[in-house]
Amino acid sequence: MDLTALRSFHEVCRLGSISAAAQALGYTQSAVSRQIAVLEAQLKSPLLRRHARGVRPTPAGDVLLGHAAVILSRAERAAEEVAAAGGLQSVPLRVGAVPTVTADLMPRALTAYTAAFPQARVVFAAGVTPQLLPRLLDGELGLAVVTDYPPGLPPHDGVRLLHLRDDPLYAALPAGHRLAGRDVVDLSELAGDTWVEDYAGAAAMLVSACGRAGFTPRIDIECGGWLGKQAFVAAGFGVTLVPGLLVPALRPDIAVRELRDPPTRNVYAALRTPDATGTPAAAFAAALLAAARPEDHVDLA
Repeated sequence: MDLTALRSFHEVCRLGSISAAAQALGYTQSAVSRQIAVLEAQLKSPLLRRHARGVRPTPAGDVLLGHAAVILSRAERAAEEVAAAGGLQSVPLRVGAVPTVTADLMPRALTAYTAAFPQARVVFAAGVTPQLLPRLLDGELGLAVVTDYPPGLPPHDGVRLLHLRDDPLYAALPAGHRLAGRDVVDLSELAGDTWVEDYAGAAAMLVSACGRAGFTPRIDIECGGWLGKQAFVAAGFGVTLVPGLLVPALRPDIAVRELRDPPTRNVYAALRTPDATGTPAAAFAAALLAAARPEDHVDLA
């Protein structure tokens, strides 16, 4: 398959429109259409179907799309490594992480890593644990920071986990909440409150923790992003739980309070087993460990 055509197909699927993809890629619409036609001829199957607002992949297109991102990423990585072998540039370390570590842990680790290795280049992308581990195994990422929140870390052979820290959850309350004046709150005291939470799967830890406290949380507002969750809490529409790593980045008009016997998630640096020692990924994992446990001395070399 022609990589240019595959890249055009991937962009068409991402944007849902041949014209939008053409504009993003700097091609004419007819050029993108011809590239897609070549792919369909090579694969002997239609890849796109038209609908009222653009195009979407056919079942065969969905199969190809599942491979396209990996193929394109591998091709890009191969080009970078060839250039590095010729002394033209350094190979970037590709790091993925769950969003909550970007508030404090990831920037501090990146600062330490680049101070130790000034010529190093790090490429970063946020994602959720079930997406990050397959990308790590596919070679798209060199390292991933993952958690068992929601409870349970998917098992993956060939991955080594370095425990970075336990991360207790806190109660985030509206500033005028009846418990905002407390230093420590019992989760059971929030049994009558409305909760702001993510979809059912991501709320698993909340439901489990509240079950241990003797109640089922009433989730009236489903919101997947922390920016929106904070806004709803600050406006007085509910309460939520926040990981400790996120606390430094929370808006100041929210009352963040410790929980007595808090639910806690584990945070890990995940590496492919062969990369666990003597590699840039291993050095970055050491930087993460130093940032997560500043009381311990960690050698980045």
